[in-house]
Amino acid sequence: MIKRWFSPLEHGIIESGSNELTVIWVHGANQSGLSFQYLRSLTRFKNELVVEYDTSHKFKDNLEMLSDEILKVRGPYFMIGHSLGGLYALHLTKHVDVAGAVSISTPFGGSWTADWARFFVPTYQLFRDVGRRSIPIKESQNIKLEVDWTQIVSTKGNVPYHGGQNDGVCTIKSMKSRKDMELIEVPHTHFEVMCSDSVVKIILDRYQKVVRTIKTENVI
Repeated sequence: MIKRWFSPLEHGIIESGSNELTVIWVHGANQSGLSFQYLRSLTRFKNELVVEYDTSHKFKDNLEMLSDEILKVRGPYFMIGHSLGGLYALHLTKHVDVAGAVSISTPFGGSWTADWARFFVPTYQLFRDVGRRSIPIKESQNIKLEVDWTQIVSTKGNVPYHGGQNDGVCTIKSMKSRKDMELIEVPHTHFEVMCSDSVVKIILDRYQKVVRTIKTENVI
């Protein structure tokens, strides 16, 4: 189901009052945890961990490192991943106790641009990892989700060299490629989405939904 999210941020609801989940923030390619500064300043989760990785390293090596780092803190975990970080978050469901997630502008179907760009820069690891026929993308398509997952689809910023309508970095088709996630469109570019009050509200709503689900299951 695809929904358009235009609701303004409601002041007074932004502070998380539950400490039952540890929030894990996973940044996008060639970025760092600093990219989440605005979202974190408004969500203010009590238990959170910002993990970092080096895009120049192989995906599988980063995945192992991230898994080891996350397991140092108490689970279960609520994942928030931007762009490539959402792909890592999806793979992490096979390694750590993920209770729910929000991915932001993640190209789950892979990148058409990376497919042709790797011929010009064959040693660039990112192009190897995110092409439509790359191992991380293919393996992710075999991951069956068993938790609530919301994918935020950024719809603005179209440029002519990404093989379809896009947010300036990822095609909308790729961001909408999975059918087992809630899809919410926001009228932002790939990077504007990281300073959006609407995204803050989506994250908090979905986090609180997962917390309520866990409490209900424990009661039953």
